[in-house]
Amino acid sequence: MIARTDDAQIQTRAQEILQQRELQIYRRIDRMFAVLMIVQWVGAVGTALCVSPQTWSGAQATVHPHVWFALIGGGVISSLPVWMAWQMPGRTVTRYVIAVAQMLFSSLLVQVSGGRLETHFHVFGSLAFLAAYRDWGVLMVATALVGADHLIRGVFWPQSVFGVAIADEWRWVEHTGWVLFEDLFLLITIRKSTEEMENNALQTALFERHHDDLQRYSAQVHRSFEKERSIIDGSLDAVVELDARGDVLNLNGPAERLFGWTVEEAAGRRFDQLVIPEHDRQQYLQGLSELSKTQAGQASPQRFEMECVDRNGRPFAVELAIVLIHGSEETTFCAFVRDITDRKSHELDMQRAMEEAEAANRTKSEFLANMSHEIRTPLNSILGFAELLVRNADGGDEATRRDYADTIRTSARHLLELINNVLDLSKIEAGKLQVEQARFSPHQLIAEVVSLLRVRAVEKGIVLNYRWDGAIPESVATDPHRVRQLLLNLAGNAIKFTEQGSVMIVARAEREADGCHLVLEVRDTGIGIDSKKLEDVFQPFVQADSSMTRRYGGTGLGLAICKNIVSALGGELSVASELGRGTTFTARLAVGDLRHVRMLESPPETATGDYVDVPTSANLQGVRVLLADDGETNRKLIQVFLTRHGAEVQAVENGELACRLALTDEFDVVLMDMQMPLMDGYAATRKLRSLGFEKPIIALTAHAMKGDREKCTYAGCSGYLSKPLNVDDLVRTVETAARVDDRRSQGIQSAKELKIKRALNGPIRSTLPTDDDMLREIVAEFVESIPARLEAMERALAEENYEELQQHVHGLKGSGGTAGFVCLSEVSAELESCAVEGRGDQAAALLNELKEMEPLIVV
Repeated sequence: MIARTDDAQIQTRAQEILQQRELQIYRRIDRMFAVLMIVQWVGAVGTALCVSPQTWSGAQATVHPHVWFALIGGGVISSLPVWMAWQMPGRTVTRYVIAVAQMLFSSLLVQVSGGRLETHFHVFGSLAFLAAYRDWGVLMVATALVGADHLIRGVFWPQSVFGVAIADEWRWVEHTGWVLFEDLFLLITIRKSTEEMENNALQTALFERHHDDLQRYSAQVHRSFEKERSIIDGSLDAVVELDARGDVLNLNGPAERLFGWTVEEAAGRRFDQLVIPEHDRQQYLQGLSELSKTQAGQASPQRFEMECVDRNGRPFAVELAIVLIHGSEETTFCAFVRDITDRKSHELDMQRAMEEAEAANRTKSEFLANMSHEIRTPLNSILGFAELLVRNADGGDEATRRDYADTIRTSARHLLELINNVLDLSKIEAGKLQVEQARFSPHQLIAEVVSLLRVRAVEKGIVLNYRWDGAIPESVATDPHRVRQLLLNLAGNAIKFTEQGSVMIVARAEREADGCHLVLEVRDTGIGIDSKKLEDVFQPFVQADSSMTRRYGGTGLGLAICKNIVSALGGELSVASELGRGTTFTARLAVGDLRHVRMLESPPETATGDYVDVPTSANLQGVRVLLADDGETNRKLIQVFLTRHGAEVQAVENGELACRLALTDEFDVVLMDMQMPLMDGYAATRKLRSLGFEKPIIALTAHAMKGDREKCTYAGCSGYLSKPLNVDDLVRTVETAARVDDRRSQGIQSAKELKIKRALNGPIRSTLPTDDDMLREIVAEFVESIPARLEAMERALAEENYEELQQHVHGLKGSGGTAGFVCLSEVSAELESCAVEGRGDQAAALLNELKEMEPLIVV
C-alpha cells in the first residue's frame, strides 16, 4: 500500500500514477515476452537440431522426434501468449498465460536437450524474467508448474528431465527446492521494488501539488512586483539613496541582494557604518565631503574602487560612484554600487596567467637554447665530416674514411633521438600517446636494455647491471615498446649523471589488493638531485640544474616523457635522491593478473652481452625491386644500398608510374613511399591489390606515429619501414619478402612428405576411448560425414568460392579435433589458411591429401 497521508486527493492521485506505471510495465514486459517466445521457439528447434538431429534405425536415418517436438510443441506453446501480448497487453490473464508458456518452454528445452543439466538453468532465468512483472502470483503459478513438471516427468520419464534412465524418486524435490530458494530472493526483490514504486508515485503526486502551489505563489509575487516596480528598480547595479548626512533613505532590489539589508532595516542608518569597512571609510567620507561643497550643475560624480561587506560580514570588491542631487528643499546623494569581485578575480587570473606565460617563455627560451646546442652539435659533426669526405681529406685511407662515416652515422642517430623525444612530448601534450597490451618476458626486455646501454657504461668506467628481487614472472601484460623506452630513458639518464660507481636496475613483481604490478628501480651513485628540485624534474624542458645542460647535455624532455608513459600504463613514477650520493627512480606498472603466470626462481638464460651493430650479409642476387619514391635523394640512396647487395632496382617517382610498371613487368618486391604526388602510396597499393597484384609491397613512410603501420597494412602493404631508413633493416626486409614464394613451395613439398608418412603408418584411429558406446557412436557419425564434407569442399574449390571452402574446412577442423583425429585438424588448419588467402593451388594439394587420408580413417 502507498504510505499514509492526510490528503485524500494526493492519495487518490498517487494510486492513479501507480496504476498507470504498473500498466506500462505490464505492457512492456508482455511485448518483451512475445519476442522472447519466438526466439525461444527458434532456439528450441536449433537445440534439437544440434543435440539430436537424426535418429538411426540400422543404416536408415530419420528426423529425431525431438526436432518435431521442438518445432510443433514450441509453436503451440508460443502462439497463444504471443497473440495475447500483442492484442491484450497489460491484462492479468495475459501475464499468467505468459508465465505458464514460459515455464512450458523451459520444460521443452530440457526435453529436447535430453535432460542436460545446463538447460535447467533456463528455469531460473525464466523465473528471473517473470519477476520483472513485480507480481508474486505470476511467480507462484510458474513455480507450481515447474514442481509439477519435475514430479510427473521425474517419476514416469526421468530420462527426459534428469538425463538418466533411473532417477531417485525424490530428486524432483531437490530441483523444486532450488526453485523455491530462488523464489525467496525474487519475492524479496518484488516487495522492495513494489514499495519503491508506491513511494515514487506518492512523491510524484506531492511534487505535482507543490508545483501547482509554487506556480500560484509565483503568479502572486509577479503581480505584486509589477505594481511596485519603479524605474530605479530596473537598474542592473545596486542603487542607494542617501540624505545630506549620508544616512540611507532607500535601496533598490539589487542593493538589497548585494548587501543583504532590506530597505526597512537600512533606512536611517549611516551607509558607511553599514557596509564600508574602516580601512576604506575615510576615502568615502572625503569624497562625500568634496561633492557636497560643489555648486549645482558643477558637480561631477565621485568614483572609488573599495571594499564593502554584506550583512554577514563577507567582504567583496565594488566600484562606487556617488552623484550629488540638488533638490528644492534638501540635497541628497545617489550612490551606484557595482560588484566587481569577478572582474578582480579575472584580473588576478590574468596576472597569474601572464606570470605563468612569462615563466613558460623563459622555459621555452632555455629549451630552445638547449635544443639549439643539442641539434647543432650533431649537425656540426655531420656537416663537418661530410665536408671532409667530399674534399677527400682522408687521403684515401679506408680506416680514416670509415671513422668519418661512423661519426656521421652516430651523430645522425643522436639527432634522430632528439627529434623523437620532441615528437613524443608533442603527442603526450596533445593527449595522443597510445599504448597497447601484449604479453612479453620482462627479464628478456630488461636484459636487452642492459645490453644496449652497457657499451656507454663501459666507456665511462662504471658498472651497469640488474637483478630480480623475488620470483620472476615468465610473462607480463603491458606495452613492451613503452616499457623499453621508459627503461632506456631512466637508465640512460643514470649513466649520464654517474661519473663513478655503478648503475643498478632492480626488478620485482608485487601482488596487491588493487592488482599485480611490475616494479622497476633504477639506482645510481651519481651526482644526485637537490630535494627542492625533485618535483621539477618531471616537468618538460626542465633539468634539476640548468647549469648542467652544458656539462651533460640533454633537452630536459626524458623524465617528462617517462612520467607520462608510466601514467599511460596505469602506474606511477617516483624519485628519491640525496645530493652527492645518488638517485633512485621507481616505476610501478600495472601488468595484469599473474595468478596463472609461471614464476621462475632464477632468470632464464639470455644473451646480455654488449650490443654490436653487425652489417647484414644478405644476398639479393636476382631479386628485382620496383622502388616508388618522389624524393630523388631517397631513390639514389636506396638504389645504392640494394644494388650493392645484388638486387636489380627500377625507380619511379609517383604511385601512378608504380602501378603501370608493376602490372606490365615482373618484380619480386615493391618498395612504396606512402606520400607522393599524383597518386600516393596508399591509393597505389589499394589499386594494385584490387587488380590482383600479389607480390610483397613494403611501405616506406616518414610517419613513425603509432597507427601508421596499421594504416599501411589496411591499405594492403606486406611490410613497413620508417624513415630515416636503416640500411640493414632495408636489406633484410627485402630479402625476407623476396623469399616468401620459396617458403610457400617448400611448405607444399613438406605437406606431401607428411601425407606419405601418414599413409605408410596404416589406419588412422581416433584418440578417444571408443570402447565407450556413446563415444564410439559419436566417432562413427563423424567418420560417416567425412565423404560428404570433402565433396562440398571440392565443389567450393572448383567454383573458387574460397569463403564457402573456408567455412567447410573450419567445420572439419573443429569436428576432427573433437572426434580425436588430430591429423585431420592439422591438415585442415593449413587448408583453412590457404582458403582465407585465396591460394588455390596449395588448397588443392592439401584437399587431395585429405581425400587420400579418408580411406585410412577407421572407428
